[in-house]
Amino acid sequence: MDAACRPNHTADTPALPPEFFAEVNDGAKVTLTLHFWSGAKLTYYVTRAGSSVTGATS
Repeated sequence: MDAACRPNHTADTPALPPEFFAEVNDGAKVTLTLHFWSGAKLTYYVTRAGSSVTGATS
């Protein structure tokens, strides 16, 4: 169930496991839409460069 995104309850953040990034091409920008129980949605962009991952909301 949590193969793509795992909640980190301690930090109150979502976490993307390494298995997710194994399928992402180096340098490719991935668009994620996170849906929360409150009904709120957040669009988040992540980019993998080698073993480094960066993310932003815009």
